[in-house]
Amino acid sequence: MEQNGGWLLVFDNAQEPEDLGEYLPKTGKGHVIITSRNPNWGGTAKPLSVDVFSRDESIEFIQSRTGQKDGADALADALGDLPLALEQAGAYIEETGITLPDYLRRFQEEQKEVLKRGKLASYPATVATTWEISFERVRKKSKAGADLLHLCAFLAPDNIPKWLLVSGAKYPPKPLSSVVKNELKFDDAIAALKRYSLMTVADDSLSVHRLVQAVARDRLSEEERKRWAEAAIRLVNGAFPQESQDVRTWPKCSVLLPHALAAAGHSEGLEVAPEPAGRLLNQAGLYLKGRAEFDEAKSAYERALEIDEKVYGPDHPEVATMVNNLGGVLRALGDLAGAKKSYERALEIADKAYGSDHPTVAIRVNNLGGILYAMGDLEGARENLERALEIFQHFLGGDHPKTKLVRKNLESLRR
Repeated sequence: MEQNGGWLLVFDNAQEPEDLGEYLPKTGKGHVIITSRNPNWGGTAKPLSVDVFSRDESIEFIQSRTGQKDGADALADALGDLPLALEQAGAYIEETGITLPDYLRRFQEEQKEVLKRGKLASYPATVATTWEISFERVRKKSKAGADLLHLCAFLAPDNIPKWLLVSGAKYPPKPLSSVVKNELKFDDAIAALKRYSLMTVADDSLSVHRLVQAVARDRLSEEERKRWAEAAIRLVNGAFPQESQDVRTWPKCSVLLPHALAAAGHSEGLEVAPEPAGRLLNQAGLYLKGRAEFDEAKSAYERALEIDEKVYGPDHPEVATMVNNLGGVLRALGDLAGAKKSYERALEIADKAYGSDHPTVAIRVNNLGGILYAMGDLEGARENLERALEIFQHFLGGDHPKTKLVRKNLESLRR
């Protein structure tokens, strides 16, 4: 080859640059293509990243592969536009004669089993097994790298901030908890995953394909899944701002929201760390309500309420807070009857917990008065607002902002 031209030499699935040293022609007029999961070939060849399909490519591929159109977009989204997964889905659909929505439903209900099925004519492994060698190599090369993948498998797949992992170093088990605090060791853990295309790095964030996450979770025992799910929910909960309704916290909230919802979902499914999960969903609800994303806020509050009722019982003050917040978003959605029911329940709990003349009770009374006002029950609204005003004046004084707010509401009602 060094003495001739017009040739193309392909090294398929090469592992390391040094493996090819003595086999690469140094001269001659030909071309070499190297395919590898390892992206670190800069000193040997010009890298060209092969990413997943675009959504349009995914849809075109699955429609052409199966001859079906309905449900192609939803299936492509669920499979993360991964060509191998789409081909495997196409093969399974061809074998069984089911529809695209049928496959999607099976995938959502029995993901682990579905990823094992679908015989491929052009590739020797399914999605469930194609990363197995890479997982094992990472585990042997870097325990911290394997643990980093385990933790990230319980977060959202894209844009996992490095600062989140560093600032929450106390939450993951060792050795990862100590590794993320050391820049060089953290770099090594990331490099071990990047070397086998299990993780991508952009700027100061990490991403893991959702099917890599799924297979990584499936490899864990139930005890290990619970351990990493708990680490993930505590990690995000520890970082999510307390004043998430404050616009000044929104840039941080927007970055953390996908990870909050993903981690909470795993926490709920595995029934671990319910207290931080409930708090995190409530904070997410406050943020979403502030952004006027009311349906999403309602969902977050309802999930938080369900968790807290199991943890604390139906008559706990924490439950009252969730019920009260749910009432606020129901009012924003125009469900005044639902809001009234929530506010009445929150007030009932507060009355029992704090007594009838506590400032917390006054907040609940004021909210109930506001919803009665909106529903046209002006007499009921007046009674509640006067009660709230009396409590605030007694405990907080006439010049406190809460006292002034209730007085303003009452003046508006009287007019």
